[in-house]
Amino acid sequence: MSALSVTERLVAFAREWATRGVPDDVLHEANRLLINQLKASVGAVDHEAVRILHDWSTRNGAGNDAHVLWLGTGTSKAEAAAVNAALCEVLDFNDTYIPCFMHAVSGVLPAVLAVAETTERSGRDVLSALALGIESELACASILMPTGYYRGFIPGGLTGAIGGAVACSLLDGLDETQMRNAIGLAMNTGMGVYQSAGYMALPYVMAMAARNGVVAYELAKLGMDAPRTVFEGDKGMLSSYSDEPAEKIETVLAELGQGRWRIHGQTYKVVPTETITHAPIELIFQLRQRARGRTVRRMVFGVAAVVVKIADERRERFGVPNSELTAKFDLRHCAAAAWIREKFTLDEMKEGAYTDPRILDLRSRIELVADRSFETFNGATLTVEFTDGSVETARIDNFRGTPGNPLSDEELSRLFLTFSDGFITRARAERILEEAWGLERSASIHPLMQLLTERAS
Repeated sequence: MSALSVTERLVAFAREWATRGVPDDVLHEANRLLINQLKASVGAVDHEAVRILHDWSTRNGAGNDAHVLWLGTGTSKAEAAAVNAALCEVLDFNDTYIPCFMHAVSGVLPAVLAVAETTERSGRDVLSALALGIESELACASILMPTGYYRGFIPGGLTGAIGGAVACSLLDGLDETQMRNAIGLAMNTGMGVYQSAGYMALPYVMAMAARNGVVAYELAKLGMDAPRTVFEGDKGMLSSYSDEPAEKIETVLAELGQGRWRIHGQTYKVVPTETITHAPIELIFQLRQRARGRTVRRMVFGVAAVVVKIADERRERFGVPNSELTAKFDLRHCAAAAWIREKFTLDEMKEGAYTDPRILDLRSRIELVADRSFETFNGATLTVEFTDGSVETARIDNFRGTPGNPLSDEELSRLFLTFSDGFITRARAERILEEAWGLERSASIHPLMQLLTERAS
C-alpha cells in the first residue's frame, strides 16, 4: 500500500504526465470528447433549465472572465462553468462511462474552458489538462462504484469537481500543495441523488459539479487547505458515498497511466436520450425495416437486470411521461416513439410525442425482461410479435458508439453538423469543427472559444 494519500497520488499522476506529455491517442480521445460535448450542448440553448441557470449566472456572476457557450454571455469562471455544464448535460446527448454509470465530461470540460479563457495555453495544453482531469475523475469513480450508484448517488456529481480541480490546477500552474488542496476541497463537494432523474435538478447537479471544480481550484490558489486523507479517511469520501472495500484504492490507482487509459472506455451517443435506451432504439430501427407493414401485437426487450430495475422504478414513479425530461428517462416511450416515427430526435421527447395516442398505445405493449447474457447497458435483444402471428428477432451486443462498436471521427463530425442545424449556421459549424479538430496543433484555444461564444442564431 502506498504511503501517499489518494489526493497526493492524483497530484503525482497528473503532474508527471503533464510533464512527460500525455500520449497522442489519449489527447485525441480528449479532443473527440470535447467535440462530443459541443454536439450535446448546441441544441440545448432554449431549454428551460439552461435559461434559469443562465439568468442566475448573470445576476450572481462577478466579472466577465468567461463566457456561456452559444449564448455568449460574459460572467465569472465559476458561473460560466455551471451554465455550460447544464448545456452539456440537459439533453442527455453527451458521453457515458458505462462501467461507472456516469457522464464524466460534463463536470470537467466546462471548468477547463472557463479557466482556459483566462490563460495563454496551447490547445495541446488544454486537451492534456482535460484528459488528465477526466482520467483522475474516472479513477475516483471506479473506486466508489458500483455501490455508490446503488446507494442512489449520481457518480458525476460525486467526482466531476475532482476532475475539474485537477485540470484547472494544471492549466494555471498550481504547485503540488495547492493542487492537493484543490482536489481535497473538490472531494468535499460531492452531491446529487438519482431521485432527480426526470427533473431540472439533474442538470443542476452537473452544473454545480463543474462550478465546484473551479471554485476548489480558485480557493486552493488563495491558500485554503483540505485534509490529505479526505478520500480514504475514516469519515472520507469512500465510507460516506460507497460500500466498496478500501483495498480497491490500490487496485485502481496502481493502474493510472499504465496500459490502456480509462478515457478510452467512453461511449458516445448517436441519439439524444439516456444510455439505457440506445441498444433498444437501435434494435427498433433494425426490425422496423423488416416489418413491411405488419401491425405490432407486442414487443419484448431482453436487457440487463439493472435496466429492468431502472425502467420499472421510473415507470412507477412517473407514470406516463408528462415532460421532455420524463420522456427521455422512459425506455418504453423512447422505443415506441422510434418505432412509430421511424426516427429519434429531440422532437420524439416533446409534448407532441409523449401525448401521441399511437405512441402511448405501443408503449403499453412493450415488455422488458432480464437477460443474464447482458451485464450492463451495451446490448439488448428484441422480439416483435405481429398480429398475423409472425415474429421478428434481433440482438445487439454493443450498440453504436460504445467502445466495442465505436464512432469514427467522421461520424462524430456529422452528428455535430446534424444536431447544430437550426441553431447555428452550417458555415459556422464547419469552422468550429475545423478549429476543434486542430486543437492539438493550435497555439491557443481562444479562436475556438470565440466561435463557440457567438450568440446562436
